[in-house]
Amino acid sequence: PRSEFIRLAASSVGRGSEEEYGLLFDSVVVSQGQRGLFFHGDLKHSRVKRVPCWKPPRSLTCPHRDPVQKVNGSLPGDLQGSLVLSEPACSFAGTMLCNLWVTDVVLLQNVHKIAVSFTSKEVCFYDTLSKKDFRCKYKVQGLKFTPWCLDYWSDASKPDQAILALGDIGGQVSALYFTSAQMYLFERRSRWTDSDSALIIQWDDVVKGKHHCCSIVQHQAHKPAWVRKVLYLDSLEAFVSCSTRPQSSIAIGWEEKGGKSLQVTTFFTERGVWDLDYHRELKLIATAGADHRVLLWNPYVTSQPSYLLSGHVAPVAAVCFLQKKKHLLSYSRDKVLCLWDVSSQLCIHRLGGVFPATREDARTLLLLIEERQLLLLTFNSLLVLLESTKEETRASGHKHPVTCVLYNSLFRHVRAWCAVKKEECVD
Repeated sequence: PRSEFIRLAASSVGRGSEEEYGLLFDSVVVSQGQRGLFFHGDLKHSRVKRVPCWKPPRSLTCPHRDPVQKVNGSLPGDLQGSLVLSEPACSFAGTMLCNLWVTDVVLLQNVHKIAVSFTSKEVCFYDTLSKKDFRCKYKVQGLKFTPWCLDYWSDASKPDQAILALGDIGGQVSALYFTSAQMYLFERRSRWTDSDSALIIQWDDVVKGKHHCCSIVQHQAHKPAWVRKVLYLDSLEAFVSCSTRPQSSIAIGWEEKGGKSLQVTTFFTERGVWDLDYHRELKLIATAGADHRVLLWNPYVTSQPSYLLSGHVAPVAAVCFLQKKKHLLSYSRDKVLCLWDVSSQLCIHRLGGVFPATREDARTLLLLIEERQLLLLTFNSLLVLLESTKEETRASGHKHPVTCVLYNSLFRHVRAWCAVKKEECVD
């Protein structure tokens, strides 16, 4: 832990302030992941790593006073930027939504709409083409449980084919298959509309197959825990989701032929999972564990994780892959952000002591805009932006655990010793 490092370093060296050793701890590599049980053929080890140099964190003005539920940086056309939704949606892009509480939002890029889920057990679909407000087109009502998380996928070669994945607080994962998305998502089976002329869709009608342009498959592997996140992985033709229930920390619903049912496999962790992400090239699932661990999983191996990344000393709240660089970001509840090199399972950068003081249980989300080297973090209603200006090269020459690290301020060197007394000097 940080405090133990500061105490031992100060007592061993005999000079230097605790603040200086704290800065040293936060600016160098302090943890090393363990080798995985299964070697992944696409991973190649390298001693030289390129890590980002962050500008000082910048606080952004947030229009919401309540915890932010979702940030999205991929809105089309004149709406480019970050869409931020807070839990109580008293106003939503100019459209009044009194007494509604937002739980999640996804962009339906192929049909110029967004889907928003609410605690009122409904999912609403809004047009995004208007520059003034979002007009509601459909309201799916009568869900058994409150929808908590959403994901959306569309076929680039067949824009009419699309999937909306939904996870709720009853532990159920539902997948809506659209076959005529470009024309309409749901059929007008009745004249039921609300005051905004939105078409009212009953959830039971969808489940019973009364809408020929939309079908549904479901599983309840997480029951009774909340589904914390759900993703549709088109390369695997599967839905991956997570919960804090240890027996089904991760569940993968594999599509059966014909798309009428799901074959479900589950993964066990000690205390459940808060968040997950998937790397498309490496075909690895990363999980943020309540047991302080970041795990990397082979989707086809349920018995144990492929890799363990250890270094956090508090529950991990969020994870996010850098798809182009094969790196992973993880954030823990003690306000520490780690950057991991997946090939070596090493923590190559650690950032702490720079984030705003908030409650330990503050809802934290990560939005990575990789091409612009931006990372947006949310802490309830606070927004913090990190920007990477350049990258620096770091070398790692130890094959064994590092046992001691000392900083020479005169020569600006870090000297490190490992378990077999091999010494390394790093600028």
